[in-house]
Amino acid sequence: MVHVGRFRLDLISDGFFEDDADTFVHLRADGQPPPRTRGKPRIKVGFNSLLIRGDGKTVVVDPGTGDKPRPDKVKQYRMEWPRRFFPSLATLNVPLESVDAVILTHLHWDHAGAATRQAEHGALVPTFPRARCYVQALELEAAREAVRRGDDGYDPGDFEPLVEHNCLHTVSGASEILPGVMVRWTGGHCRGLQIVYIASEGRRAVFLSDLVPTTAQLPPDCVLSYDEDVPQLRAAKEAVLSEARERGDLLLFVHAPRVRAGYLKLQAGGTVAFESIAIG
Repeated sequence: MVHVGRFRLDLISDGFFEDDADTFVHLRADGQPPPRTRGKPRIKVGFNSLLIRGDGKTVVVDPGTGDKPRPDKVKQYRMEWPRRFFPSLATLNVPLESVDAVILTHLHWDHAGAATRQAEHGALVPTFPRARCYVQALELEAAREAVRRGDDGYDPGDFEPLVEHNCLHTVSGASEILPGVMVRWTGGHCRGLQIVYIASEGRRAVFLSDLVPTTAQLPPDCVLSYDEDVPQLRAAKEAVLSEARERGDLLLFVHAPRVRAGYLKLQAGGTVAFESIAIG
């Protein structure tokens, strides 16, 4: 837990999974990631959801995988199961009915899966019954196109029930969700990726999502093999991180298993170093 002005931020681990080590890659000389290969060593990856509380409001950012059955994903990624997010919310005394807004940085299943749940009658319904859910309009369009192509990075059960229940609201570009809580479109990782800013009393934090999923992606030439538009991602990353260094923004990382938050600090000689902090 950390405070940013009037906001309390909890970075909640949803548990670990494993992926191929070459998911996290350095660009080739031509500016593109090398092709992925199978059968290489795997690495442990985290998933961190963000809980924001302040001004009498409760906001969840990227609630994670959720608890809908996903046996294929559990096997493929050696996922911890059951996931941790919902028990952690209960421990923090945050009922699902108390959540006012859910911000989905994008609609990949590992980020948006928990936005819906399976009701007793079997239908998929919004997990947070009072919440308005926010996503970039570009991302909803891209997700539907991807589903039609058979892209298993998206699951329509994670977002179409939100549309059916009239609780999914689309935004375009930069938008204020609540006073002090804003989103900024970046693209790059996927067409509609957005990041989240929390600002209060002269301080600011940024939930970077898959723009910079772990500290390993802080260098401009290190990306994910899943990134769709590498030039767009690099340009957005450089702009966001440069601004964060100048302003002293607290950086929050979605997939970091251990070093989950910290600051960029300008050192003597003009080099930039990352200074981590502990955060619950």
